[in-house]
Amino acid sequence: MEQLIIPERSKVLVHAVVGIKAGWRHEEEGKRGITHFLEHVIFLGNKSHPTPDHEVAKYGVQLGGMTLPEYTLFFFTSAKEDFSEILSLFLSLIFQPEFNETILEKEKEEKIIPAVIQESDFTPWELAHEWARNLVFNWQFMTSLGTKEDIESLTKEDLMVWHRKYYHAGNSFIIIYGDVQENEVIRAIKDANIPLSGEKPSPFYVQYDKREIFIEREAMKNVEMVYGFKFPQYDAGWEILGVILGNYPISKLWGEKFSKFTYTVGSQLEVTTTGSGFFLYFGATSIDSAREIDKNLWHLLENLEIDEGELELAKKIRILEILKMKEESERGLLKFVSCNPSLMYKDFKEMIERVNRVKRDKVLALAGELLTKENAVRIRIGANK
Repeated sequence: MEQLIIPERSKVLVHAVVGIKAGWRHEEEGKRGITHFLEHVIFLGNKSHPTPDHEVAKYGVQLGGMTLPEYTLFFFTSAKEDFSEILSLFLSLIFQPEFNETILEKEKEEKIIPAVIQESDFTPWELAHEWARNLVFNWQFMTSLGTKEDIESLTKEDLMVWHRKYYHAGNSFIIIYGDVQENEVIRAIKDANIPLSGEKPSPFYVQYDKREIFIEREAMKNVEMVYGFKFPQYDAGWEILGVILGNYPISKLWGEKFSKFTYTVGSQLEVTTTGSGFFLYFGATSIDSAREIDKNLWHLLENLEIDEGELELAKKIRILEILKMKEESERGLLKFVSCNPSLMYKDFKEMIERVNRVKRDKVLALAGELLTKENAVRIRIGANK
């Protein structure tokens, strides 16, 4: 099991994340929803810990889980004096679950099937982002928590096979942030009897024949619009572009050529192990204004200029965001994982150092190569007039 310990001797709390490198984009047709289902199974208890929520409650601890495209994450925060005991329980639940058929069927009916995603669950701007992510990453967010038909067909044996394949030391990691000793973590992992080997999943790709999608919403008076750009690998220069083309007073999209057409703009960088994406958002505009935004955006990107002063200010803003992340406790650690999926950064300091090393020419080269019409997708949702 890959281990990453971020020591912070001044902290009175310890935050822990255990990741399994299997997520919903690894599910084949007929098994969609199994990742989310198994995440729930982990918290249903096992023979050693039949009522885990009650066991940890006496320490003031809550156990959490999250189903993501490439990972399933499990996490908790505890006082440092309780950490070893909670971690031992946690690893036992994750790697030694009990598959009680009666309890599984009850969980399926009450929690898993009702969680299946409907398009109506999303606001228009959320839906625009999700469709942009679909086209950039070649996945389908609507099946991320499964389909009713697939979930109904899932059996105890299916869950056991998925767990046996992917829940093992070679396909997992643990990140600890706080005042802990490395030998303490090593001992807990050893005592957990984690399976040493198994399989590593391969992603399933959805091929789309469109680079632009318009979804009409008759009740809407406005249009939500997202542009997405695909790039093959992470570079810290994208962190800078996220500020220069983002929701900040110094950002170029705050200029008059955009602000008079839309009430807000934003940027989002998303990093995966199989490729990454950069997204630009324009909120609550109109069809006519969307045309003006499109014209102005391509003019800006095709003639992008960044001076050294803008670069340094963008670095300061991004570094401040990383420092905020560091102080956000459990939530901050989960953010650290989401923007660091390959664990290339060993701590927050490394992230800051990489941002500080970004050069102006590199940022312009990235933008010139990948922020192009040929590499773009566009999603619009809303009124057609």
